[in-house]
Amino acid sequence: MPILLDHCSVRPYRNIVVIDNDDQFLFGKRVRPSHKVAYLTFDDGPNEVTLALLNILARHRAKASFFMLEPHIRRYPCTVRAMIRQGHAVGLHGVTHKVNRFYASKRSVVRELDQTRRTLKRATGKTSYLVRTPYESLPHLKPAYFKALKKAGYRLWDWNVDSKDWKYKNRYSIVMVKKGTLRMEKAMVRPVILMHDLKETAEILPKILLFLKRRGFRFKKITPDLKPVHFVK
Repeated sequence: MPILLDHCSVRPYRNIVVIDNDDQFLFGKRVRPSHKVAYLTFDDGPNEVTLALLNILARHRAKASFFMLEPHIRRYPCTVRAMIRQGHAVGLHGVTHKVNRFYASKRSVVRELDQTRRTLKRATGKTSYLVRTPYESLPHLKPAYFKALKKAGYRLWDWNVDSKDWKYKNRYSIVMVKKGTLRMEKAMVRPVILMHDLKETAEILPKILLFLKRRGFRFKKITPDLKPVHFVK
């Protein structure tokens, strides 16, 4: 059984310069403007930046969903427990984050998710079947893999707004979120926004939250009863 390391004394990443001025939607269905909801999602954590993300989210009273890697759950179990205490959703992102290993077969897909789920259970006492596969579901998640994933009880989530924070690592990710959100707004679809546990993302997150607030959005976590957004059919 893998050892769960205890990092309860870990402090938020200190070299983050936060860019902050504090100064009609269902998935594919039209609803009243008062129901404007955005789903913030973060991949590849937890890590030394995640507590900073949690602090920012708490300051803005925003809920989010974190799709986490199994080795990182083992390394930062206290951070994961903090997510749960603060009311965020915890999801699974696999073990290796390597295309050739995760997507080697339908068994490898389910095996990595099962391992991550068990580690999350040991670290927090909580079980989750919310998943996001590495590098999005298409083109890697073949129909047979998707069928096996669903048979195992997992709920697959991709996204419909990509910040591309992993690529730009600067303020241009704010532009990407704005463009994607406005596109979803026009289509009357709730935005599911992809971000990552990155220092640069923590720096721009307040700006993103303020933009969404000014557009009238509230922030909710992903729950098992929602119809998932995913690319694979």
